[in-house]
Amino acid sequence: MSIELQLPPDFQGFDAQAAFRNYERNLPHWRQPGASYFLTYRLQDSLPPAVVADVRLEQGAWKVRIAAELRLQGGILSEITADEYDAFLVRRCRKLEALMDEGHGSCVLKRPEIRDVVVDSLLHFQGARYAMHGLVVMPNHVHLAVRPLGDWQPEDLLRSWKRFSARAINLLLGREGQLWQHDTWNRIIRNTEHWHKVMRYIMSNPARAKCWSGESTVWVDSCLMTPGSVVCEETVDEPW
Repeated sequence: MSIELQLPPDFQGFDAQAAFRNYERNLPHWRQPGASYFLTYRLQDSLPPAVVADVRLEQGAWKVRIAAELRLQGGILSEITADEYDAFLVRRCRKLEALMDEGHGSCVLKRPEIRDVVVDSLLHFQGARYAMHGLVVMPNHVHLAVRPLGDWQPEDLLRSWKRFSARAINLLLGREGQLWQHDTWNRIIRNTEHWHKVMRYIMSNPARAKCWSGESTVWVDSCLMTPGSVVCEETVDEPW
């Protein structure tokens, strides 16, 4: 099946002249007022421990390299290093996405009442802090496309969503401790083609991961759907 979506009327593609790099723990992320982002976050136990250890080693090496370059070049990161880091992130995301779709970990998000908490948290400030375009809650991770509003940044929104949902989910599960992995994947949406690719990817994730019915939740802003549209179950290109 296929789906036809209307581009948000206020969508703006990536503009290198208007964008800036924000550094979290010395690692760069593109930020641009008015831009939309493709975000991913996952449960703490969604990846095998050996994979997590490898990821931390790689990320740590990049952190050291970038910090050294920023220090030597007065806080400026070269385009070569930035491009190489971006390529590393894409390779890593492909690998981790495939592993997450295998269903590692507790996969507590399979439970409808748990997914409802996540969806409610993601839509609670819809139209006030952000414009949510679409999202999917999988058994062990979440993908979404969103445009922050006002002074809100993706990292601020992610922190709020994860904190609120973790508290509520731990209460439902009768447990304590870390629910979500600290690291997140965030990528600015480049252009119209990229936006459509991201949205198709979000909507096709359950079929691509061969989720059973009732193990995932897909939500799309109804204002973006054309009459007669249906959720896409076809395989689509990666949105990285």
